[in-house]
This record gives sequence, structure tokens and C-alpha cells, in this order.
Amino acid sequence: MLPLLRGRIADLSAVEAALSKRLSRAPAGVLNVSPHRGGFQYFRATAKTGRKGEYIPEEKMSLAAAIAQRDYDAKILAEIQRLRWVLEKCVEKYNVSIAENLYAQLHPARRSLVTPLVYPDEDFVERWSAVKYAGRDFDADGPVLMTARGERVRSKSEIIIADALFRRGIPYRYEYPYELLLAGAYEAGAHELGAARGVEDSHAAGDHVGGARAGRRGGGGVLAGRRGAGGRGDLRARGCKRVVVYPDFTCLNVRTHREFVWEHFGMIDVPEYCQNMASKMEMYLQNGFCMGKNFVMTTETHDRPLNSMMVEKMLEQLV
Repeated sequence: MLPLLRGRIADLSAVEAALSKRLSRAPAGVLNVSPHRGGFQYFRATAKTGRKGEYIPEEKMSLAAAIAQRDYDAKILAEIQRLRWVLEKCVEKYNVSIAENLYAQLHPARRSLVTPLVYPDEDFVERWSAVKYAGRDFDADGPVLMTARGERVRSKSEIIIADALFRRGIPYRYEYPYELLLAGAYEAGAHELGAARGVEDSHAAGDHVGGARAGRRGGGGVLAGRRGAGGRGDLRARGCKRVVVYPDFTCLNVRTHREFVWEHFGMIDVPEYCQNMASKMEMYLQNGFCMGKNFVMTTETHDRPLNSMMVEKMLEQLV
């Protein structure tokens, strides 16, 4: 909420500055309007001309327009200044941490019995990171590629992404299983699908883990710990199949307590791979994943490998 309020204040301040600058260049005088033969006549009143003012001929209507615009801008500026003042007072008095502070102040014996409205960031991250799951198996003869966090991944590009997340302190899960609903039209093109192995019962479809409900902040995105996403009622009604996908990374935005999926597609110059990618993207979209909201992706080709600078810039925008 606070980032939204501060962003709105910044927007209003920018408009206020632009209006003030325009008003400083506006012509002086009062615009008088009189009915005349089914239309209107315009007069500019100043200290020299008196109350009625000097007639503004047709060829100088830009002057009338400038005075009218000035009066409109002045009224809008006053409203913007009033609204900005209200929002600044709201930010000043708004205490986003009240629920977290109350929970943190509880005796540990009581804290273990309470489900807080919002978990403190540290507690939430700990619960989210402690979730147990089984990812995909590695081929016995596959390359052993390790991240800075000491986990095995499948490509050098995944090392770049994982290490960037680790450096920034962004919690993530590698190849965490998500149960999705798959429409028959996309079944043939979907890849990396299969049954989850060894996933705990708490990961059943629709269940929440990692303190999801209590940790919810803001709007949009996937509830942290949730298997899958919303907007799937129409798919269930059509009797679509349940499948499990293993996104490359499931990341947690600590500030919002929301998670997002990060898929890396590493061979988009291969036609068959690109077709599979398109099918998988459609499946994600059907299951409520939206690009830039709770889903991001990176790509590469043989000639254009993943750029670590691009990954860093993406993370700056995301969290």
C-alpha cells in the first residue's frame, strides 16, 4: 500500500510542477463571455479596460483560449494540491508494520498458537523456504552444474539466474512442482510434464503452504506457497487433465509476500522447441499466470546466450 501511495504522490507532484510552470506563462486578465447572435463573444478585462473588457476578435481567439486554459489549470492545480496533502498525511500516519510488530512481541509460547494477519518478513521467508518438495530427477550421465547456493541445476544459464537471485537475497525454489489443468488442445505440445514424486500431502491441489493466507500482501500474483493459480474454473468444467509442471524457478518477492514463476527457454532457435514453448506458455496463461505479474521468462539462442546484465535489470524491476 505504501509504495502505491508514494507513487501516487510522486505522480501528483509531477503534474503540479507542470501546471505551475504553464500557469507562470499564462496571460493576465479576466475572460468575459457574452451571448451574441446564437454564438458567443469574448472580452479580456484588465485594469486598463474596465470590467467589461476589450473585445477579442476571431483572429485572436488563441488569447481567449489561453485565458480559459489558465483558469481551468488553476482549479485543477488547487484540487491536486489538496489531494497530495491528504495522501501525504495518510502516508505519515499509516503504520504498515503494526500487525507484524504485534506478532513479534508475543511470547514464543503464544506466538506458536497464533495465526497472524501478516507474518513478519523474516518469519514468512523462513516458512516459505522450509517447504519440502521433490523436483525432477537428473540424468545419471548429465553434467553436474552447481550454483553458488550449492544446488545442482541443468544449464549454465540457470546458474546465472540462480546466482543473481541468491546475490540479491531473493528466496527461490528450483523446479518446484505445480499442478495445472491442461486443455486437450495443448496436451501434445506441453513439455516437462509428469507426476510429482514424493510431494507431501500438504501440496495437494488448492492447498496452501508456507503461511500463504496469513502472509498475503497487496493484490495480484500467486499466494506464496500456493500450488497453481486462479482463473481455472472454466477448465475444470470442461474436464481438462491435471498435470504437473516443474518451472525452472519459483521466486518470492519478500516485500509483497507474493511468488512468481521464472521460466528460462534456452533453445528458441530450434523450431520444435519453440513450438513446445508456445504450448507451455498458453497452458500457463490458461491457469492464471500473467506475464510481468506472477510469471516472467528469459530466452536465448545458440548465437545469443543469456546475458547476465539483462537478468540483473529484470530483477531490479521485479523486486
